[in-house]
Amino acid sequence: MTVPLGELLRAAARRAPRKTALVAGAETLDFAAYDRASDRFANLLAASGVLPGDRVAVLLRNSPAYGVAHFGAARAGALLVHLPPPTAPPRLAKLIARTRPRVLVVDASLDRRLTAEARLAIPFRFVVEGGVTGRGSFAEALAAAIDRPPSIGVDPASPAAMTFTGGTTGGPKGTVVSHRARAVAARTTAVEHRITADDVVAVVTPMCHAMGLLVWHQAAVLVGATSVLFRTWDPARFVEEVERRRISAAFLVPAQLRDLLHSPAFDPERLGTLRNIGLGGAPLAPSLAAACRKALPDAATTDHYGQSETGPLSIRPPEDAITHAGTVGRPALGVDLRIVDDRGREVAPGVVGEIVVRGPFLMDGYHDDPAETARYFRGHGGWGWTGDLARRDEDGTITLVGRSREVVNSGGLLIYPVELETALSNHPAVADAAVFGAPDERWGEAAIACVVLRPGRTASEAELIAHCQATLARTTRPREVAFLDHLPRTAAGKVRKNILRQTWRAQRSLPLASSAD
Repeated sequence: MTVPLGELLRAAARRAPRKTALVAGAETLDFAAYDRASDRFANLLAASGVLPGDRVAVLLRNSPAYGVAHFGAARAGALLVHLPPPTAPPRLAKLIARTRPRVLVVDASLDRRLTAEARLAIPFRFVVEGGVTGRGSFAEALAAAIDRPPSIGVDPASPAAMTFTGGTTGGPKGTVVSHRARAVAARTTAVEHRITADDVVAVVTPMCHAMGLLVWHQAAVLVGATSVLFRTWDPARFVEEVERRRISAAFLVPAQLRDLLHSPAFDPERLGTLRNIGLGGAPLAPSLAAACRKALPDAATTDHYGQSETGPLSIRPPEDAITHAGTVGRPALGVDLRIVDDRGREVAPGVVGEIVVRGPFLMDGYHDDPAETARYFRGHGGWGWTGDLARRDEDGTITLVGRSREVVNSGGLLIYPVELETALSNHPAVADAAVFGAPDERWGEAAIACVVLRPGRTASEAELIAHCQATLARTTRPREVAFLDHLPRTAAGKVRKNILRQTWRAQRSLPLASSAD
């Protein structure tokens, strides 16, 4: 697939112009209106002096305006910078200074987060108040723009989007991807997650992250499915909208699935149309997967492993959910994936190594960061080194064991956090768990576990350590267990282990980590 991203929507509008494309609260757009609005935005950018290759930024929650800005910028040949809404004003100002957008489309509720410095750095700013056809400068400018396809030729190999990595171990990096890369990712998602034109698809993960927009929503547009957009995550509203809109497919991060199953609003009958649940963004504990199967027996689950830098890399289909629990399945359609040692040599089945991948889905690089780009693409042959550690079974099934930078080296023994997190999550009293490495005078590093208990359940530190020893090798255990009310997570559902590590050090009056930690 080599078409520019703007053509995905154009093709869907030609096939079914009057079919509902987007639903967001009271606002609805059919594919023809979605297509026209995207053309208007492309022409609005051209009238604002935006040239192909220029950067345009969005600071939006999930909304039709987000989709219009995405496809419109693609048709203008601009690179769309996806600023994360939860970003604090000082960091947001730094991201704007780093990326230097000529235009910003900002949600009215987020506009106040812009510092005076950030406002001065942006030549044109359009505020979204009432949606695509509602109030505010964005809707007014869109209505005044030319309503015809822009006469701009867009190279599928040109940069289309910049999303930011989660920053769970360090600062966020701007991942630059091409039209081709994300079109390939959308097709892979549609095929592997089995989305069809008959589906009504829930978009509940933030569209500022690759999975929410550039993979999941684009896959829905590619096949001509209806998308229901959620501004924020609320389990009760999700149940309500599934029942009301007859939603059939949704992509959730494990934390959202856990919230849903434990919500007082959870009702299997009201979720009866939900037959296809995609999962990803963080490791899925087998206990959580089993709870989902029990609570929603008619909903098939597809586990998904990928990165902002790549899109989908491996898929565990519904038929393997029990036989291959705890794995992320096999390489996805069109993904060349190997597990190698630090010299790039493929390791034997059962041996832990780093996942390297190759294919047209790979990013172009990190914005203004040649050192990190070189680290990712080190070596020859176009391979991307993901930083994720895994082992591969004889049948090709992949099991993640952690990030290469997160491995705990305790006296020469390598402890993989994901293995401990999975073991802890399988304890009946544990709702959530995260493990990180901390300095240890004797062994160099020790594994520290942070645990959230289920409501009304109890467990002691000694009990949980013994549980890990019984489940894993005797030496693979946490040195310490800290009990928390919740784990800090990014908007994409990843645990912010840098925050956990800093908090642990502060509580013990240890030196704080460097900014690269």
